[in-house]
Amino acid sequence: MEMPIHSCFGDLGGGMLTLDESLFLLINGWVGTSWSFDHLVFRIAHSHLLKGSVLVALLWWSWHRAQSQARASVILRTVVGVLMAVAVARAMQNLLPARLRPAHDPALLERGFVLFDEFDPAILEGLSSFPSDHAVLAFAMATAVFLEHRRLGIVAMVWALLTSCLPRVYLGMRYPGDIIAGAIVGTLVMLAVASLPVPQLLDRRVETLALRHRGLFYAVLFLATSQMATVFVDSRALFGTVANLVLLHLPRL
Repeated sequence: MEMPIHSCFGDLGGGMLTLDESLFLLINGWVGTSWSFDHLVFRIAHSHLLKGSVLVALLWWSWHRAQSQARASVILRTVVGVLMAVAVARAMQNLLPARLRPAHDPALLERGFVLFDEFDPAILEGLSSFPSDHAVLAFAMATAVFLEHRRLGIVAMVWALLTSCLPRVYLGMRYPGDIIAGAIVGTLVMLAVASLPVPQLLDRRVETLALRHRGLFYAVLFLATSQMATVFVDSRALFGTVANLVLLHLPRL
C-alpha cells in the first residue's frame, strides 16, 4: 500500500520550509539552460557506478590502509554503521509526517519549477521526500572513509555531494533540506557506531574469524558493499516481495 503524501510537513518547518523551497528553486532554475548539462546531471543521478560504486571503491581503499590486525573490526563497524544509518532514515520517512517531493508539489510549478523532459516524476509516487536516503547512505560511507584517511574522506564527501545529492535537488527529486538532514543522519550514525566501545576480546574474535575464513569473509563483504553501491535496491525489492508473499498466505497458515 502506498504511503499517503500530503503537505503537513510544512507545519513543522514554517519559515524554514519557505527558505528550503527558495533554495531549491534557485538550484532547479538552471534546468533548461543547457540540454546537454541537464542530460549529464540526469545520467549522474541515475548512475549507481558514479554514485555508489566510487564511494565503495574509496571504502575498500581506506580499509586497505587500516592496520592489518584491526582491519576486520573496522570493516564490520562500517557495514553495521551503514545498515543502522539506512534503518534510521527509513524509520524517519515512515514515522514523520510525509513530505511531497518537489516534482509533485503543484505550488512549486506556479513558482517556476522546471521539469527536465527525461525525468518522470511518477517513479517517486508514494515516497516521502524527508530525509534523503541517498544522502544518508553516501555520507555514512564517506564518513567511514574519513575516519580512516582524512584527505580521502574529504574527497569522498565532495564526491557524495556532487553525485548523490545535488543532482537530485537539481532535477526535483529532493529539497536541499532533505539532503542536509540525510547527510547529518548518515554522518552522526556512522560516528556513533565507530565510537562505540567494543571489548578487546570481541575485537580479537572478529579478527580471528576473518583470518580463519578469509575467503568467506571477503565474499560476504563483496555482496554487502555491492548492495551499498546500489542503495540496497535489489535487497529492498526482494525483501518486499517476500514480505508480500508471507502476508498473502498468512491467513492460510
